[in-house]
Amino acid sequence: MAKSMRKIGKKGKKWLKEKPKLIQIYLTKKILRCENCNSSYLLAFHHRPKRSSQEAIHDFEHTRLLCQECHDFFEAHDLQDKKLFEKPRGYDPKHKIDIMAEKEKTKSKKADWQRLHKCKHCKQIVSMLICPNCGEQSI
Repeated sequence: MAKSMRKIGKKGKKWLKEKPKLIQIYLTKKILRCENCNSSYLLAFHHRPKRSSQEAIHDFEHTRLLCQECHDFFEAHDLQDKKLFEKPRGYDPKHKIDIMAEKEKTKSKKADWQRLHKCKHCKQIVSMLICPNCGEQSI
């Protein structure tokens, strides 16, 4: 047994054993691009439940083929992850989850007065509650 193989745990060994079978299934079903955005760049399998959990299942039903950007997004957004596994298999523009729009929704946790806005008095662009230009409350 190779040295590197000894450091891999039971779950890792199971994944290494199942991965070639899974690749063959995806090739047979002609799913060769990201199932969310249709990219072919840096593809990886996304698992539900996650591969690191004890309940991980390495089969076609419990995996999706995603590009790295989509994979990172779905790893971090559990609600969207559930939607991904509910939609039909393969890429379909009608069922695409727009990760850029979803990122924008969750991106800023700033209050309205902390975001760039026009002061209601002097109309200058500010990001403070008290406008540094006129000294008045900006919102």
